Amino acid sequence: MRELQKLSAGAIQALPHPVPIKSGSATIGLLVPVRRPDVAALTEIEDEARRDYDSLSPEMRAKIDRYFAGGDA
Repeated sequence: MRELQKLSAGAIQALPHPVPIKSGSATIGLLVPVRRPDVAALTEIEDEARRDYDSLSPEMRAKIDRYFAGGDA
């Protein structure tokens, strides 16, 4: 735990992936580097989802809309 206090923000952000924090042999936490999202990649995913949604039948779109509105699918 004391070693965590010695880590700089830059060192944490440079971690390649989440790192388990252990106390003895028990994992007690997870150190996760926070990075800015790849906006271009997220936009492409959203565009693809919209294209897929638009290709569905009106009935299926209605079911999805009800599901996300909190109603029964």
